[in-house]
Amino acid sequence: MDKAAELYKVLIDELVKLSKHSVGADNVRKGRVPAADSEKINRVLAKLSSADREVLAAFVADEYFSGIFDVLDLLEWYINCRDMKISVDGEILPTEKFEGMPNDLIGRRDGWEFPDDGPNNN
Repeated sequence: MDKAAELYKVLIDELVKLSKHSVGADNVRKGRVPAADSEKINRVLAKLSSADREVLAAFVADEYFSGIFDVLDLLEWYINCRDMKISVDGEILPTEKFEGMPNDLIGRRDGWEFPDDGPNNN
């Protein structure tokens, strides 16, 4: 596989790793958000049981993943509709070589393996 495709795969895999760890969700689980303007949310978290904090943390983590997906979806729109290119180390990434950036994120997160060559054979 060419260098650009390998760089693309690394980018998607890094986003998958990022999507699996949400500092916000971790803070909800702990029951305390350490930020200057977090007094109100910390009062709410203090009222929740551990089980309820876990439910809220799962929601926060899902929303974090959704945000990453939404950014990739927007980037894909720019690629398809505005002829935007993404390059790394001077290589234009083949963002549509496989299933498209948002779908590749979901697939890789769910354990899907990149094929040796994408369906578009680019």
